[in-house]
Amino acid sequence: MTNRENYVCILQILNFEQISLEGGQDLLKIRIDNIANQLRKIKNEISDLEIHFFGNEIMFLLNSATTQFERFVELIMDYTKHSLLFGIPHKAIIFKETSISTSENNVNIHISKEYFSAHTQLNNFDLSSVLIHQELYEEKSQLLSKYCVIYDGKSVLKYAKRQIAQIALQGMKNSINNSFNKIGIDDFSSPHSKILNNTLKFVDIQNA
Repeated sequence: MTNRENYVCILQILNFEQISLEGGQDLLKIRIDNIANQLRKIKNEISDLEIHFFGNEIMFLLNSATTQFERFVELIMDYTKHSLLFGIPHKAIIFKETSISTSENNVNIHISKEYFSAHTQLNNFDLSSVLIHQELYEEKSQLLSKYCVIYDGKSVLKYAKRQIAQIALQGMKNSINNSFNKIGIDDFSSPHSKILNNTLKFVDIQNA
């Protein structure tokens, strides 16, 4: 077993368990194909990026020796915006880890303390955006500051690097609301309603 230092993004697809259990197999396949196509585009941009998709979670792994960290952040930002407007909303966290890794006899092991800590933070994150772990933000603040905004005391990726015109901002809110509604989340009656309402508020905050 070896120690490996990585940049990691854990992404949780919202309400995916429910729509998988309640929807038809054909619709599930369409959703999975849509996600897989987006993941392939990201993989094509960064060849040494590892992507794992299981259950309602996607994990991106990138060796910390990379020169592509900024591109990685941009791709996660683009994917988040695409999913909010046209696909399946999610929430995510980006952090740095030192993992215990091995691959022997068709058994792959990848474990880190940072993963479990980040997972706890993500579970308590009530926003469909990407949280940047504080230590990583401090390490990469010069780069990340142009992509992030402070929300509820946390560093969070914006949906777009540049400001969006007000008329387009309202259109974005309508599209986000429709995306959530399509997966059974409205603004008052589902377990994820708080995430939807916070996300709609964040559209304005991140554009200030």
